[in-house]
Amino acid sequence: MMRKLVCGVFAVLVLTACGNKQEFSGEMAKSAVAPMQARSAAADGAGAAAEAEAAVPRHIELRHIVVIEVAADKLEGVWRERLEACKLPACEVVAAGIENQRGDLGTANLSLRIVPAQAGGLLDTLRGLGKLAQHQMSQTDRTNEVVDIQARLNNQKALRDRLRALVASRNVAKLSELLEVERELARVQTEIDSAEGQMRATLAVTKKTSFDINFRTPASIARPGSWEPIRNAWNNLGRVFADSLAALMYFVAGGLPWFVIGGVVFWGLRRLWRLRRARRDSKPA
Repeated sequence: MMRKLVCGVFAVLVLTACGNKQEFSGEMAKSAVAPMQARSAAADGAGAAAEAEAAVPRHIELRHIVVIEVAADKLEGVWRERLEACKLPACEVVAAGIENQRGDLGTANLSLRIVPAQAGGLLDTLRGLGKLAQHQMSQTDRTNEVVDIQARLNNQKALRDRLRALVASRNVAKLSELLEVERELARVQTEIDSAEGQMRATLAVTKKTSFDINFRTPASIARPGSWEPIRNAWNNLGRVFADSLAALMYFVAGGLPWFVIGGVVFWGLRRLWRLRRARRDSKPA
């Protein structure tokens, strides 16, 4: 009997240990799976964010600053040729100007916006017009600016639609309330027009490549303009002498009365000093 009891107790202990082992194994499996699921969820979230960011089109402003040295007799012709070659819609002129100075000095400038497909060809053309003295390229990411403007536009348009629906429903009882709604509607429409203008201006500089082109004549010490300061000094020699003489006359005219007064005071003091000296010398010792 005792033997059967011991065997029964031993069997119960074995079964209990097996149950605890299975529960511990289950908990270990769950604790191992949980971090893997968290990492998988984080990876899925990062992938979704990356896909959302990639889905937003990029808006990049690309700008070139080019300086070309051209002979003085070709400066105006080259500038006019490039100005007339820029035609819509592929190319638009933003600003243009030319300045012909004395001698062979001269400068001209062009500010253009051109489709990106023709930017490389324009650079090659500019290099063939003269000596490339300077070329700088910069780019500015305006994606966030476009996204912000678009979000503001969507919000303002939704508000405008609600205000229009409120006016059309005739739920406004008082005339003052109706006028207030109309004023708010006008303000919202003004903000919409302003945001749309900003959007057009931003897209205009991102859809095309900007070129700031400066044409100038090459520097030379032998050209007439190099001696221009000496020529100006020679031509103004008489005027400078006259101005100097006039300044001297002003000084004399302004200081002469004080010279006279100073001379009289000096003479009086010296006379008094001599009299006192003579009296001191004439006293008996």
